[in-house]
Amino acid sequence: MPLPESPLSQVCRAIAGFLSERLEASLNHIHVRIGSPADAVPKETDNDHRVNLFFYRLEPGGFGPAADPDEPWRLRLHCLVTAFGVKEDQVPAGENDLRLLGGVLRAFHEQPVLDGVAVNGEEVRTQVVFQPLSVEEINHVWATQGEASYRPSVAYEMALVPVLPREPRIGGPLVGALGFEARAGMASRRAPFSGVAAPPPVLPFAVDTGREDWAPRICFVHGGACAESLSFAVGSQELDDFEPRVWIAGDVGSTVRLAWEVWDREQGWRPAGSPVPATASSTAIDPEQAASTVTAATDLPFDDHPGQAVLYAERQYTRGSDGALLSVRSNPLLVNLFQEGP
Repeated sequence: MPLPESPLSQVCRAIAGFLSERLEASLNHIHVRIGSPADAVPKETDNDHRVNLFFYRLEPGGFGPAADPDEPWRLRLHCLVTAFGVKEDQVPAGENDLRLLGGVLRAFHEQPVLDGVAVNGEEVRTQVVFQPLSVEEINHVWATQGEASYRPSVAYEMALVPVLPREPRIGGPLVGALGFEARAGMASRRAPFSGVAAPPPVLPFAVDTGREDWAPRICFVHGGACAESLSFAVGSQELDDFEPRVWIAGDVGSTVRLAWEVWDREQGWRPAGSPVPATASSTAIDPEQAASTVTAATDLPFDDHPGQAVLYAERQYTRGSDGALLSVRSNPLLVNLFQEGP
């Protein structure tokens, strides 16, 4: 019975699959494998070429603080790619080594960021960076390969690859308002908060639509005023009367999609429902004009239990430099639903 796959093995297999596709391995009698170079040396009777991926070094990603045990831990992989060509018609094995390595170099040069691969529900996109090895480093690597003779090789750093926990942390709620209170003595430090918590103010903002990657800017219009964070008690009349209206700033007339994400204590954050198309009505948000602006309607994803919902406006555009289809998101709008009483 084979061992179960791990996130690390899935990503490495996806890298091998990428090379296999780009080298047209099935048509050209090429076997792309993962393992040590010593194990990849073909026998005299073998007729297939081999490209071997040797992941010989793993190190921390180097970005941000160390991950907690229930958070993804991201690593950098160092990979030695070795060609094992065989003699073919009038082409010697040494020249086929170079043909194979040339194909590898071209493949990673043409697409240094690989297509996403789904790993335990998370999409992983690996970036491949060429890492030239010194003579000393080459000697260190090949000295561990027993009697295997050195073959033409190239090295790459492949990052970032996640190590995913079996039970990942469920993300916590967002802060919707801030307040403070000063107390006279330590005896009252655990008393319930009795100050006033206020959401962040909405400031005027103009979208630079001259940029091809401009992102929408949004706010709720509620009670004749702009808001980016709203709180309601579950079952309250205020919540029953609330009808979300969204002011969308961007290139006037351009289409965006309003998309919700929701949070609760059991499942954490996740998308909710299908995005709803909407249209930008102005190039800027001016809170003083909230009462007279044109807004788009949307529905709360839930209103019958405590939790949070965050709304974004998403926009897709085609990058002029290479024709890639990309997505950008607006600032988030938060709706906090809480349960009154004990």
